Amino acid sequence: MPSLATNLQTQDYQYAIQVPQGTWRWTTRVDVSKALVAFQIRDIVSPFGLLRDNIPLPGPVVTAMSESITELQQAFAPLIVLSPTTLTFTLNQGQGIGAAQTVTATNGGVYGSLLSPVVTTSASYITATPANVGGLAFNASGQFQVAVDSTNLLASSSPYAASITVQDSNATNTPQTIPVTINVLPLATITLSPTSLSFTASCPLPGNPFSTVPTQTFMITNTGPSSSVLDYQIRKLTGLSPWLVSFTPTFGELGSNISTNVTVSVAPTPWMQPGTYTEILRVSGYSTNFTQDLMVSLTIV
Repeated sequence: MPSLATNLQTQDYQYAIQVPQGTWRWTTRVDVSKALVAFQIRDIVSPFGLLRDNIPLPGPVVTAMSESITELQQAFAPLIVLSPTTLTFTLNQGQGIGAAQTVTATNGGVYGSLLSPVVTTSASYITATPANVGGLAFNASGQFQVAVDSTNLLASSSPYAASITVQDSNATNTPQTIPVTINVLPLATITLSPTSLSFTASCPLPGNPFSTVPTQTFMITNTGPSSSVLDYQIRKLTGLSPWLVSFTPTFGELGSNISTNVTVSVAPTPWMQPGTYTEILRVSGYSTNFTQDLMVSLTIV
């Protein structure tokens, strides 16, 4: 058989078979110009000349023609190449669907091959989208997203082992399997200390600015079990407090029994009158208690 084409849309291969009546010859054409690779038997020459409708094809000739297509299909077989070849997910127990990860499938076969991989998962809590990447020509790539749902997964059973199977019956290396490891973390618990901050500012003489009010801090601690992780954020609950000018850091991540100090700054605005003003800082994160509130008050005397 001639060498494989590298830049042509069609390539012809010549075949022949000897039968008692003489030699039959034909051309098997490979057409890669369209989305699907096509094979065609053409230019059939019988021992009696160019094939005519009234010349029957002997059984061995029909078999040999079919085998020529099979031979070329195998010669133009795709190859499944995946990246990455393993996946690891880390999620909180019962949290739900986590961030998806991307897998790239590439046709590493020969020119003229076409890869149409089908993606399946070994567990109902793993999804792959789309389930069919579609026709990938030689050296072309497609992607699918893999996500894990931890709604019914338990930290006590972690880690979970599963797999993703990518297969195409035409590929020389089908199926390919991607091992998936799922680490399920126990739930964190948000603990604040103290649970309130009180600031005081003296009302200045007319025309003078307020004096700088010293900052204060409070502590956020993840008091959840070992290996729990608290991914927290802080925001104003009402937002009607221009005098509460900053609280830093506004977000972060805390392992079990790890704490961080949050610095709170206030600055009375020029039009504020004597009295007490309040705002709530809400610390939230997926945890056993979801949110904890810190009362912040500013008293102007």
